[in-house]
Amino acid sequence: MSPTPGYGPGPGDAMGLAFLAGLSFLFVLVGIVLYLLFSFGLYTMAKRRNLENPWLAFIPVAQLYTMGELIGPVKIANYNVDQPGLYLLAGAVGLWVLSLIPLLGIIFSLATAVLMGGALYFLFSRYTTDSTPIILTVVSILFLIPGPIIVFVLRNKDYIEPPEISSPM
Repeated sequence: MSPTPGYGPGPGDAMGLAFLAGLSFLFVLVGIVLYLLFSFGLYTMAKRRNLENPWLAFIPVAQLYTMGELIGPVKIANYNVDQPGLYLLAGAVGLWVLSLIPLLGIIFSLATAVLMGGALYFLFSRYTTDSTPIILTVVSILFLIPGPIIVFVLRNKDYIEPPEISSPM
């Protein structure tokens, strides 16, 4: 019995697979480039601020610690966050673990996105002024790709000290 014409593997299938393999390679390549831009941006910022262990910017999860330390002390409502690197790292990892819970995971995934958006805003506010941090944060969240590029571009800008954080009495 011979196969029915038009069914089964043919030359078009090989071309389709080659196209998907090429597209996958392109996505991986773009991801690596964006990761390196983000890492080099954080690393340079950390070196310029004389932070300890700036090389952590190249370790995927640990770079959240570097990012938090670059943010510096933050006042959120009435709470002074004096170790933002540690809190950002712990919060992101904790929310990621909680996002694995069936049904509730989507809520924790959204909370992770809010946490990371807030961290980007605070980072951008330490290197830009006026309404620029808001614009850069929105662009980074909506389009994803510009975020690492923005961090890389800001790497050589001077750090802007946050407003004074008053100590509780």
